Amino acid sequence: MESSLKTPIGILRVLIVIAVLITTLLLVVIVGEPKPNWIFLSGSAMIVVIALVNFVDKRGDANWSRFVLFMFIAMFICFIGDLLMAEVFYIIPEESLINGILMFTLGHVFYLLALKDRSPLILRNEKPRLITRNLGIWVLCIVVVIILFVFTIYDPTDMVISAGIFGYGLLLISVVAFSLSKRFDEFPQLFSICLFLGFILFFISDYIIGYRLTHPGFLSDMEAVGVTYLLGQLSIHLSSFFGGNT
Repeated sequence: MESSLKTPIGILRVLIVIAVLITTLLLVVIVGEPKPNWIFLSGSAMIVVIALVNFVDKRGDANWSRFVLFMFIAMFICFIGDLLMAEVFYIIPEESLINGILMFTLGHVFYLLALKDRSPLILRNEKPRLITRNLGIWVLCIVVVIILFVFTIYDPTDMVISAGIFGYGLLLISVVAFSLSKRFDEFPQLFSICLFLGFILFFISDYIIGYRLTHPGFLSDMEAVGVTYLLGQLSIHLSSFFGGNT
């Protein structure tokens, strides 16, 4: 791992990571509401570059090429979702949340595709106990989301938004369940930790957005959502480096 950090692409990756961390810090220290969207969006754009660097670095590795490709596509789509949420442009006029849900749903489909080859949740696996265990993890995660949705987010006066958030939440928690299964499998420990921590932070970020719909005074939108989102995505995309160099 140390030698790979000294390569030009490794140095570039480190510099971008430092820049993302500085950007995340700016979201906290800059005083005033609303926080400038460009700070958050620049951090998201830099993580797209990290995902691209990972793809360029691993594209010749048969064990990692599909994983890093799908991860890059997922992050790029999520960045488009960030632009839609910030109302830089739109798909559906004046519906930034719906626009974001649409893009992030597609992004998580690609995250699931990336995780597919790294997970014993696949039914072709020949270890029934492993499959049962990880399906149990998934069911538990689904139950947690249902409880959180019913008691903290569900709004009977806006069924369209509620249905969209619930469907998206089920998909997102499925990604969390897949990433959680890595912690118990034969993958590098840092790979497992980065994936799980990243998707948990991603889930927290999106949960804050959903919770604020019915509790507008809860936390600061840009600080809480931006920091957890950027750190989550950064952790997710550092997993490719740790997985392929451990």
